[in-house]
Amino acid sequence: MSKKKPKIKSIGLIVEDNSDFTSFKKLISRIVEKDNLTFKKAIGGGCGKMKRKAASYASNLSKKGCDLVILAHDLDRNDLNVLQGELENIMTKSPAKYNFVCVPIEEIEGWFLSDPEGIKTVFNLTRKPKIKGNPESIPSPKEKLEEYIYQCSEKSKIYINTKHNDMLAEKLCLDQMKAKCISFALLYNHVQSYEY
Repeated sequence: MSKKKPKIKSIGLIVEDNSDFTSFKKLISRIVEKDNLTFKKAIGGGCGKMKRKAASYASNLSKKGCDLVILAHDLDRNDLNVLQGELENIMTKSPAKYNFVCVPIEEIEGWFLSDPEGIKTVFNLTRKPKIKGNPESIPSPKEKLEEYIYQCSEKSKIYINTKHNDMLAEKLCLDQMKAKCISFALLYNHVQSYEY
């Protein structure tokens, strides 16, 4: 007999900015195949402030009815194990029933680099970006994505993360992200472990 999954009514997201909030919201809604999920947000406005205030953000989100709180913090140039440990330690202070720390490597744009064909389609590029190697091993993925889009559109399109990330989160292939990006696979499997 399979174990009953815990039921989640509302998800709280602690993220750096509004663009991350929209992207995570779209990705999670697609992962669980529900478009009527309730999300609430706490915007950190930069990693330093986010780390300092994460416990109080989590507490506020819990008071607002979030039974799952996800803290999303870019890896940037940090050591993954150290950062993950620090953030998980901070989140032990969260009163929410369920908590999860998500560390995109290096940032959410690394996940997006896992689907070159999708990038071509979303931006209507003249050719597909040639993205070599593991997307999570690409330094400065945001800048790399900008470069690919500019070059593959014959220098006619400019990528702006705050404007375009939600389109990428909406359209790119989740299976490719999951297969190529361990940090995305962890998020995927975690949100799949609940009932909505």
